[in-house]
Amino acid sequence: MATQKLFVLDDEPDFTEFVADVAEGMAFDVSFTSNPLDFARRYSSDIDIIVLDLFMPILDGIEILRFLVDNSSSASLIFMSGKDKGVLHSAQELAFEQGMAVLGVLQKPFRANELEALLSTFVPKAPAQSSQYAEPPTLDELREAIDNEDLFLAYQPQINMSDRSVVGVEALIRWHHPCKGNIAPNHFIPLAEKNGLISDISQYVNQAAIRQQGEWKAQGIDLRMSINVSPQILNDLDMPEKLARYAKEMGVDTSDIVIEVTETALMSDIVHYMDILTRLRMKGFNLSIDDFGTGYSSLQQLVRVPFTELKIDLAFIQKLLTDQECKTITEISISLAHKLGMHVVAEGIEEEAIWDTLRELGCDEGQGYWMGEPMPAEKINTWLSSWSGKSFAAQKINTSVK
Repeated sequence: MATQKLFVLDDEPDFTEFVADVAEGMAFDVSFTSNPLDFARRYSSDIDIIVLDLFMPILDGIEILRFLVDNSSSASLIFMSGKDKGVLHSAQELAFEQGMAVLGVLQKPFRANELEALLSTFVPKAPAQSSQYAEPPTLDELREAIDNEDLFLAYQPQINMSDRSVVGVEALIRWHHPCKGNIAPNHFIPLAEKNGLISDISQYVNQAAIRQQGEWKAQGIDLRMSINVSPQILNDLDMPEKLARYAKEMGVDTSDIVIEVTETALMSDIVHYMDILTRLRMKGFNLSIDDFGTGYSSLQQLVRVPFTELKIDLAFIQKLLTDQECKTITEISISLAHKLGMHVVAEGIEEEAIWDTLRELGCDEGQGYWMGEPMPAEKINTWLSSWSGKSFAAQKINTSVK
């Protein structure tokens, strides 16, 4: 494997040499400079890692970051600073928002082993490969998919974090294109919303999910069903009646259905949405505020709309173990929801350590690939059996340790 290239930029020569020595000891091919103005001349697109000081005279680290973004750099970043920890965190978030990879941040002074720990997490990017899904779907293809019923639902389990029981599933729309393969919802839902097709898709999702819930109930499988709702169909004043009527036809109690609405969706026409959402709640449906923490008026929406559930966005959950700010926001969100009489669901749980931390913080439920990936309805039975065994084994281990 080719030697990985690392560049150090810090206006303190002694610290620059210290970082360079550590990286060279890990077999990196190291270049460095203490002159920010020299960086542009020395920069090349094949650099794998850049260790960057934020506070430098003449050019600061944020200006260097802007240069890297403008030049479509694929380098992974390590930010370091001897000053404000908050600025380090903001720089990391700014880099993430602009598509840059960040291995982590280091508060000066730091030890060699701290730098080594971050450098050891670097994974070289695989060479770009031609993808079957190279072009976004067209409007005609989406219309054809709706007409041919090529869209389908996958269901991701939601688990009670106290006793590991399976309490529900979230219905997630999927599209398998005959030529382009699996197309992610973020590539076709906006297309549908822009061209007046979201109502047809939403009707399919609502009916298919509730029908499936009724079939499971008839089989003795009692699962709550969470359904995502596009803000565009919240324009339909008859929506509460339609959903309640269909739930009754399928033999499903409305109290076992959760309508998920993103907090940003509520900001454009809050009065209109409050009308529909309040009547949904009056008919027994549960209401979830999805992607909590990513909008701009979350606290206001929590008291305006009769939500019963708060769903913490995966952007916070996935960085729970490495980002103290994300952990703090998660902890505060859980406490706030409980004080408002809501239960909390965390999405994006991809490892047991995150599960354990969320449980310690008092989170009620979780979903994520560590427990179960979104799956077709016919695979739920098999998964339930396997999770029951996993759950029992985990509880047995926990009991024996006490």
